[in-house]
Amino acid sequence: MQHLARIGSIYSEIDAGLERQRTDAQARGDANMVQRIESKQAINDQAYFVLCWGQLETEIDKKCRNAIRNRLKNGNWANRRAWDLFNPDDKRLSGLSFEDRTALVLDKSRGSGSPWALVMSYYALRNQLAHGNLTGQRIEVPAVIQQFYVIQGNLQP
Repeated sequence: MQHLARIGSIYSEIDAGLERQRTDAQARGDANMVQRIESKQAINDQAYFVLCWGQLETEIDKKCRNAIRNRLKNGNWANRRAWDLFNPDDKRLSGLSFEDRTALVLDKSRGSGSPWALVMSYYALRNQLAHGNLTGQRIEVPAVIQQFYVIQGNLQP
């Protein structure tokens, strides 16, 4: 997640500027301007969430490639045979879905609240936003970034 901290820093700078504008408009009693700025904040949150998501997805893909490479080194075919199906150098990771790539590096069986479940909930939000279905809701981008670091710490190579 090479650029996540930098993305988060730029997000915070822009969000602080929008928040100052919103506070000023609120102090002036300009309800229309407050509403427009709040809409900008929600869109800004969503745009930065998608940028941050890209960092996590890249990290998951990298760990998945490493997991495949490590398992392919196993000299015992009985332990390696399923892993022989995957090519870690394939741009599309042998056609593995994102859910499957994630299941190779996070424990899917741990249930709700687990890092895997958290990734899947963020993945659903990412898909919604990336396919044009924006919401009027704000996203706590700094909190999401912190959760992405927690997820990263749970990824198994």
